[in-house]
Amino acid sequence: MNLKIALALSCLTMFLYANGTIGANEPSSPSKDVPEHPVKEKVITCSYDCDLFSKDTKILFFNLELLYWTVNEGALDYAIKMKKPAWGTPTDAVGHYKRAEFGWDPGFRCNFGYFNAPHYWDAQLQYTYFYSAGSENAHAPHEASLFLNGTWPQPNPSGTVPLAHADSSINLMMNLIDLLVTRRFHPNPHLRFRINGGTTIGWLRQNWEVNYRDTAGNKSHLHNQWHFTGAGIQFGGIFDWFLGKGGYYITAGTALSFLAGDYHNVSKQTSNFAGAGFNPALPLRNAHYQDTRLVPHFRVYAGPSWQQSYKKFRTEIALSYELNIWANLHEVIRSSSDAPTAPKLTTLDSGWIGIQGVTFRWNFDF
Repeated sequence: MNLKIALALSCLTMFLYANGTIGANEPSSPSKDVPEHPVKEKVITCSYDCDLFSKDTKILFFNLELLYWTVNEGALDYAIKMKKPAWGTPTDAVGHYKRAEFGWDPGFRCNFGYFNAPHYWDAQLQYTYFYSAGSENAHAPHEASLFLNGTWPQPNPSGTVPLAHADSSINLMMNLIDLLVTRRFHPNPHLRFRINGGTTIGWLRQNWEVNYRDTAGNKSHLHNQWHFTGAGIQFGGIFDWFLGKGGYYITAGTALSFLAGDYHNVSKQTSNFAGAGFNPALPLRNAHYQDTRLVPHFRVYAGPSWQQSYKKFRTEIALSYELNIWANLHEVIRSSSDAPTAPKLTTLDSGWIGIQGVTFRWNFDF
């Protein structure tokens, strides 16, 4: 009996082990919560305008700008050409003023910087150079009762010998270095704002030469020069507005600087008139002025641009019209003529300097 029970238990154990082994080798049935075929994740591709400015890419950038500008200044009269006879003696100015004028001249501006994405700030070093010049001349009228008068002392101080000819030449040189830090903002994919600030260094110089020749052959030469060297702060902003497919934008910017520095102004005039009591070896005018002053500079520009982002780089081409205004800088110092012991009354002619023209810019981000 005991032997039969032992054999039965042995057979039951072997049966259960065999079923467990077979069940382990069979594939398990899928869970009711897991779909039989896995669903692929939906991939959203970037549209053409989702990252117009490559705002999450660290880059180095380079800008080259070609300038074609002119200068506008006041207080640069050097002669008056009469159009009608004088009413009597003495008389005030009668006629049209002749003044120094600048032509259109080229210049350049370049900068190099680093954009630290994705923190949206960049740093750049910028240099601007511009030089402009111009020349004018005037001849005496042919009518015997009409004259060419100088607005500076004529070669013969008696005033009885009229001018036959007057000419003027002028030039202005501007150098600027800016070290700027910029914070970039992207209110939406089509708009970028850049707010910048930093330090600026400038040195500007202007030379103005005037020559007179009277009907007796006497000549005089006038040399007016001022120059300024200073440093200060600058802040401004730039915006780029995307217009649509094709990569076309409107780009505009502005900057305001305040520079403090050293200002010098020199006025010197010589004449070869050798009448009694006059020494042509000495200048008839030789005055120097110097001070420390604050000079504001305002700049604004706007125009269309074309911008494209590629896999390895980004580039931009822009054409804009730019206006610059310098204040508290251009001065022409005149004084009265009298005996050496008498007072010399100063007349100060001043005005803003306007620099305007076309700016062509090429930008390369890499």
